[in-house]
Amino acid sequence: MIEELSISGVGGIREASLLFDGEFIVITGESGSGKSSLVRALEFISGKRAQLNYIHTQEESCEVQAVISSENIAGLEERYQPQEKSLIARRSFSRSGKGKCSLQGQSVPLALLSHAMEPNVVIQSQFAQLGLLEPARQLELVDSCGGEGLKKALSELDTAFAAAVAAEKRIIALKKRRKEAEERYEEAPAVIRQVKALELRAESEEQWNKELREIESGEASLRAMRLLAEKMNAPENGLLDQLERAGKSIYDSARGKDERWRAAVEKMLGGAQQLSSLLAAECRGSAEPEAAEEAKERLEKKIGALRRIKRTLNLPNAAAVLEYAAEAEKELEWLKNSREELERLESEAQELRRETAKLAMEVRAKRKESAAALAASVNGHLNELGMEYATFNIEIEPLDKVRATGAENVSFTLALPDQKPLPVGKNASGGELSRILIALQLSAGDDKLPGTLVFDEVEAGLGGKTALLAGCKLRQLSRRCRTVLITHQATIAAMADQHFVVKRDGENTEISEVAGKEREREIARMLSGDENSYEALEHAKALLENGGGEVR
Repeated sequence: MIEELSISGVGGIREASLLFDGEFIVITGESGSGKSSLVRALEFISGKRAQLNYIHTQEESCEVQAVISSENIAGLEERYQPQEKSLIARRSFSRSGKGKCSLQGQSVPLALLSHAMEPNVVIQSQFAQLGLLEPARQLELVDSCGGEGLKKALSELDTAFAAAVAAEKRIIALKKRRKEAEERYEEAPAVIRQVKALELRAESEEQWNKELREIESGEASLRAMRLLAEKMNAPENGLLDQLERAGKSIYDSARGKDERWRAAVEKMLGGAQQLSSLLAAECRGSAEPEAAEEAKERLEKKIGALRRIKRTLNLPNAAAVLEYAAEAEKELEWLKNSREELERLESEAQELRRETAKLAMEVRAKRKESAAALAASVNGHLNELGMEYATFNIEIEPLDKVRATGAENVSFTLALPDQKPLPVGKNASGGELSRILIALQLSAGDDKLPGTLVFDEVEAGLGGKTALLAGCKLRQLSRRCRTVLITHQATIAAMADQHFVVKRDGENTEISEVAGKEREREIARMLSGDENSYEALEHAKALLENGGGEVR
């Protein structure tokens, strides 16, 4: 709870220091005196977003420091934790827009300051009752009264729900990957069979094309040799025949001449016959045309098959095809094995859904008990707040789907005389909402109450006996957490065990603690507008002597 509050340059407050030692503390002052500046300072140190209009018109910056008695705060590093149950929080903001926050003298982000202040200070303005209209807030209040049983059930539900969601996510991810693998490797089985049938290697395409070129080159050479052999050995007018006739003519013409002519003619004819024999032997020794054609056809089929695979898969070469095939084999094996994994996950998810549904029903049953207990407590407080004519109820509305927080919504209703129950926002006046808010605060679990609870004119709209009853309830609440009330009600102010007065002095707002005669004059002012009125002073004394009229 807040023990000390130092304010500098906030709103109309240039300098102020407040020491809190009471349980039920009131802050009073005339309208326009600057009570809102104090609320603004409390909001500022609690982590609310800063604005330039927070800064006093004659100052360049503002600063608020709070000394708080607190147990260790979950989520804070050790260096920021309260020392000997004391936490020092400080925040400043300048007209340049720069701000600074610190815990225990060490700079921290605003979010961390807000986190540290959350269990220690809560501010509820006269519009705080609007929070009662929020389903999430209503559900939170019901759960706060459910005790350890509901808390445990909610924890188990949250764990089971998270596990079910995680299982569903794994199933979705697995199905997505299976679908992608099935699409990517749709052609894989046929490709793998072809790769194996082709005995494909990384260098196969280059090797096959080389072999095909060699066969085609050999066929072209053989065709040329056969054509020459045919021309050489043609029975009519072949090259041999022509050479023999030419040689005979030359031989006849050279008869009786130099012996060299005859030798040359014989040499020419012998060479031609040798060439003819070589051509014939080469043609006879070459592979049969059918065998070469078969080899060529096999190579062309292999090359064609590889090209079709590359085109189908949009891959550049045999090495890429082999890489795809190796990867595909692994993925196809994974697809086969993942069916079992998918079946296992779906079975697990189904079991988790059943478990979640079961826990959700347990939570609902405990929530109904908690809602009934909370409604009974609230109605008890409302009767003591002058609303015995109304019946507060909490309706549990089942949902079709289970969430981490359960399978129902909560709705606060109020039944007025001769009317059916309606949501509190539609059936309650502002004063009634204020009293419902107080009743709920009194009925909430201790773990939902902060160290210091600040009410900013929450009793606005109440008067007379109703205001007196509200003050009694707020004093009762102060026994569970420090309660600070900014009020215009003299009867409530007289109930406090500590009283601060806010006054305006020119452009400055001053805050001072009052007691004794000073407090009597302030109560008199609140009663009549004149702090020196004899009747008002006597009335103020009576109120203070009787604790504001509280029945003890």
